[in-house]
Amino acid sequence: MFQKSTFVIVFLFILSSCAVQQKSLETNDWYAFTKTNTAQQEPSKVYEFTDGMIRMHGEEAGCLMTKKSYKNFELSLEYRWNLEEKYKMKGTKNSGVMYNIPLDASDKIWPKGIQFQIKENTTGDFIFLDQVTAKVNDKWIEAGASVTSPKFLANENPYGEWNSIVIKSYNGKITQYLNGKLVNECTEASSTEGKISLNYERSPIDFKNIRIKNISQN
Repeated sequence: MFQKSTFVIVFLFILSSCAVQQKSLETNDWYAFTKTNTAQQEPSKVYEFTDGMIRMHGEEAGCLMTKKSYKNFELSLEYRWNLEEKYKMKGTKNSGVMYNIPLDASDKIWPKGIQFQIKENTTGDFIFLDQVTAKVNDKWIEAGASVTSPKFLANENPYGEWNSIVIKSYNGKITQYLNGKLVNECTEASSTEGKISLNYERSPIDFKNIRIKNISQN
Protein backbone atom coordinates (compact mmCIF):
# COMPACT_ATOMS: atom_id res chain seq x y z
CA MET A 1 0.00 0.00 0.00
CA PHE A 2 2.84 2.40 0.86
CA GLN A 3 4.61 1.68 -2.42
CA LYS A 4 1.43 2.23 -4.45
CA SER A 5 0.72 5.57 -2.77
CA THR A 6 4.29 6.70 -3.35
CA PHE A 7 4.03 5.79 -7.03
CA VAL A 8 0.80 7.79 -7.41
CA ILE A 9 2.34 10.87 -5.76
CA VAL A 10 5.45 10.69 -7.94
CA PHE A 11 3.36 10.19 -11.07
CA LEU A 12 1.17 13.21 -10.28
CA PHE A 13 4.26 15.34 -9.60
CA ILE A 14 5.76 14.37 -12.99
CA LEU A 15 2.44 14.97 -14.74
CA SER A 16 2.13 18.40 -13.12
CA SER A 17 5.69 19.33 -14.10
CA CYS A 18 5.09 18.33 -17.72
CA ALA A 19 1.87 20.34 -17.88
CA VAL A 20 3.59 23.55 -16.76
CA GLN A 21 6.58 23.24 -19.15
CA GLN A 22 8.23 26.26 -17.55
CA LYS A 23 11.67 27.23 -18.79
CA SER A 24 14.22 29.73 -17.57
CA LEU A 25 15.70 31.58 -20.53
CA GLU A 26 19.49 31.18 -20.53
CA THR A 27 22.30 33.01 -22.34
CA ASN A 28 22.30 30.62 -25.31
CA ASP A 29 18.58 31.26 -25.92
CA TRP A 30 19.34 34.81 -27.12
CA TYR A 31 21.24 36.82 -29.68
CA ALA A 32 21.99 40.56 -29.62
CA PHE A 33 22.10 43.37 -32.14
CA THR A 34 22.45 47.14 -31.98
CA LYS A 35 21.23 50.13 -33.95
CA THR A 36 24.40 50.38 -36.02
CA ASN A 37 25.20 46.65 -36.17
CA THR A 38 22.11 44.56 -36.90
CA ALA A 39 24.12 41.36 -37.43
CA GLN A 40 23.36 38.69 -34.84
CA GLN A 41 26.00 38.90 -32.10
CA GLU A 42 26.89 36.87 -29.02
CA PRO A 43 24.86 38.33 -26.12
CA SER A 44 27.83 38.47 -23.74
CA LYS A 45 29.77 40.62 -26.21
CA VAL A 46 27.08 43.31 -26.09
CA TYR A 47 25.58 43.07 -22.58
CA GLU A 48 26.77 41.99 -19.15
CA PHE A 49 25.68 38.67 -17.64
CA THR A 50 26.60 38.52 -13.97
CA ASP A 51 25.20 37.45 -10.58
CA GLY A 52 22.11 35.95 -12.22
CA MET A 53 21.29 39.23 -13.99
CA ILE A 54 21.34 40.65 -17.48
CA ARG A 55 22.78 44.16 -17.14
CA MET A 56 22.11 46.34 -20.18
CA HIS A 57 24.16 49.52 -20.42
CA GLY A 58 26.27 51.41 -22.94
CA GLU A 59 26.07 54.22 -25.48
CA GLU A 60 24.09 52.45 -28.19
CA ALA A 61 20.48 51.27 -28.31
CA GLY A 62 19.96 47.60 -29.01
CA CYS A 63 17.99 44.40 -28.48
CA LEU A 64 18.50 41.08 -26.78
CA MET A 65 16.32 38.76 -28.88
CA THR A 66 15.28 35.14 -28.42
CA LYS A 67 16.24 32.71 -31.14
CA LYS A 68 12.93 30.89 -30.86
CA SER A 69 9.32 31.89 -31.51
CA TYR A 70 6.67 31.43 -28.82
CA LYS A 71 2.88 31.12 -28.99
CA ASN A 72 0.31 30.95 -26.19
CA PHE A 73 2.73 31.70 -23.38
CA GLU A 74 3.22 33.36 -20.02
CA LEU A 75 6.41 35.39 -19.72
CA SER A 76 7.57 36.54 -16.29
CA LEU A 77 10.63 38.57 -15.32
CA GLU A 78 11.95 41.21 -12.96
CA TYR A 79 13.63 44.51 -13.78
CA ARG A 80 15.12 47.51 -12.02
CA TRP A 81 16.80 50.70 -13.17
CA ASN A 82 20.57 50.57 -12.77
CA LEU A 83 21.44 53.63 -10.69
CA GLU A 84 25.19 53.05 -10.41
CA GLU A 85 27.02 56.31 -11.02
CA LYS A 86 29.36 54.83 -13.66
CA TYR A 87 26.38 53.82 -15.82
CA LYS A 88 24.18 56.81 -15.09
CA MET A 89 22.68 58.51 -18.16
CA LYS A 90 20.63 61.68 -18.44
CA GLY A 91 17.05 61.91 -19.60
CA THR A 92 13.85 59.94 -19.05
CA LYS A 93 14.46 56.31 -18.11
CA ASN A 94 13.14 54.18 -20.94
CA SER A 95 13.16 50.49 -21.90
CA GLY A 96 10.71 47.75 -22.79
CA VAL A 97 9.94 44.08 -23.30
CA MET A 98 8.77 43.12 -26.77
CA TYR A 99 6.98 39.93 -27.78
CA ASN A 100 5.06 38.37 -30.69
CA ILE A 101 7.83 39.53 -33.01
CA PRO A 102 7.32 37.54 -36.25
CA LEU A 103 10.18 35.24 -37.21
CA ASP A 104 10.46 37.00 -40.57
CA ALA A 105 10.56 40.50 -39.04
CA SER A 106 13.73 42.49 -39.67
CA ASP A 107 16.23 42.86 -36.84
CA LYS A 108 16.08 46.61 -36.45
CA ILE A 109 15.48 49.32 -33.85
CA TRP A 110 12.62 48.69 -33.25
CA PRO A 111 11.19 45.47 -34.75
CA LYS A 112 7.59 44.63 -35.57
CA GLY A 113 5.65 43.37 -32.56
CA ILE A 114 4.06 44.41 -29.27
CA GLN A 115 5.89 46.07 -26.40
CA PHE A 116 5.31 46.23 -22.67
CA GLN A 117 6.57 49.77 -22.17
CA ILE A 118 8.99 50.30 -19.29
CA LYS A 119 9.35 54.03 -18.88
CA GLU A 120 9.06 56.71 -16.23
CA ASN A 121 5.35 57.36 -15.55
CA THR A 122 4.15 55.15 -18.43
CA THR A 123 5.28 51.64 -17.44
CA GLY A 124 2.59 49.20 -18.54
CA ASP A 125 1.57 50.95 -21.76
CA PHE A 126 1.14 48.86 -24.90
CA ILE A 127 3.27 49.94 -27.86
CA PHE A 128 2.08 48.42 -31.14
CA LEU A 129 4.87 48.59 -33.73
CA ASP A 130 4.98 48.31 -37.52
CA GLN A 131 1.24 48.05 -38.24
CA VAL A 132 0.42 45.57 -35.44
CA THR A 133 -3.01 46.30 -34.00
CA ALA A 134 -5.55 44.99 -31.47
CA LYS A 135 -8.75 45.87 -29.63
CA VAL A 136 -8.53 47.73 -26.31
CA ASN A 137 -11.81 48.32 -24.47
CA ASP A 138 -13.57 46.87 -27.55
CA LYS A 139 -12.12 49.57 -29.80
CA TRP A 140 -9.58 48.93 -32.56
CA ILE A 141 -6.19 50.52 -32.17
CA GLU A 142 -5.32 52.33 -35.38
CA ALA A 143 -2.39 50.67 -37.17
CA GLY A 144 0.79 52.72 -37.47
CA ALA A 145 4.55 52.73 -37.16
CA SER A 146 4.40 53.07 -33.35
CA VAL A 147 1.06 53.39 -31.57
CA THR A 148 0.63 53.68 -27.79
CA SER A 149 -2.31 52.40 -25.76
CA PRO A 150 -1.98 53.74 -22.19
CA LYS A 151 -1.91 51.56 -19.08
CA PHE A 152 -5.02 51.33 -16.89
CA LEU A 153 -3.15 52.20 -13.68
CA ALA A 154 0.33 52.98 -12.33
CA ASN A 155 2.09 50.42 -10.15
CA GLU A 156 5.86 50.81 -10.59
CA ASN A 157 8.12 50.57 -7.54
CA PRO A 158 10.58 53.37 -6.62
CA TYR A 159 13.87 53.68 -8.49
CA GLY A 160 16.40 51.04 -7.54
CA GLU A 161 13.79 48.49 -6.44
CA TRP A 162 12.93 45.37 -8.41
CA ASN A 163 9.64 45.25 -10.31
CA SER A 164 7.90 42.10 -11.54
CA ILE A 165 6.30 41.81 -14.97
CA VAL A 166 3.97 39.07 -16.25
CA ILE A 167 2.78 38.99 -19.85
CA LYS A 168 0.16 36.45 -20.94
CA SER A 169 -0.53 36.02 -24.65
CA TYR A 170 -3.15 33.52 -25.81
CA ASN A 171 -4.68 33.47 -29.29
CA GLY A 172 -4.69 37.26 -29.60
CA LYS A 173 -5.77 38.05 -26.04
CA ILE A 174 -2.98 39.72 -24.08
CA THR A 175 -2.80 40.77 -20.43
CA GLN A 176 0.05 42.75 -18.88
CA TYR A 177 0.74 42.70 -15.13
CA LEU A 178 3.06 44.94 -13.12
CA ASN A 179 3.89 43.99 -9.53
CA GLY A 180 0.87 41.71 -9.33
CA LYS A 181 -1.73 44.10 -10.75
CA LEU A 182 -3.35 44.04 -14.18
CA VAL A 183 -2.24 47.24 -15.92
CA ASN A 184 -3.27 46.62 -19.55
CA GLU A 185 -5.29 44.22 -21.66
CA CYS A 186 -6.20 43.75 -25.31
CA THR A 187 -7.94 41.22 -27.56
CA GLU A 188 -7.73 40.21 -31.22
CA ALA A 189 -4.09 41.21 -31.55
CA SER A 190 -2.95 40.86 -35.15
CA SER A 191 0.37 39.33 -34.05
CA THR A 192 -0.19 36.21 -31.94
CA GLU A 193 3.22 34.56 -31.82
CA GLY A 194 6.89 35.32 -32.28
CA LYS A 195 10.21 36.10 -30.65
CA ILE A 196 10.78 38.01 -27.40
CA SER A 197 13.13 40.97 -26.96
CA LEU A 198 14.56 42.94 -24.08
CA ASN A 199 15.01 46.46 -25.43
CA TYR A 200 17.88 48.69 -24.41
CA GLU A 201 17.05 52.35 -25.03
CA ARG A 202 20.17 53.88 -23.48
CA SER A 203 18.79 53.80 -19.93
CA PRO A 204 20.88 51.33 -17.86
CA ILE A 205 18.61 48.54 -16.67
CA ASP A 206 18.90 45.08 -15.06
CA PHE A 207 16.74 42.01 -15.75
CA LYS A 208 16.57 38.70 -13.88
CA ASN A 209 14.41 35.60 -13.33
CA ILE A 210 13.23 35.47 -16.94
CA ARG A 211 10.89 32.51 -17.35
CA ILE A 212 8.42 31.36 -19.97
CA LYS A 213 5.81 28.62 -20.00
CA ASN A 214 3.10 27.37 -22.30
CA ILE A 215 -0.50 28.17 -21.34
CA SER A 216 -3.85 26.75 -22.46
CA GLN A 217 -5.89 29.83 -21.63
CA ASN A 218 -5.40 33.46 -20.60
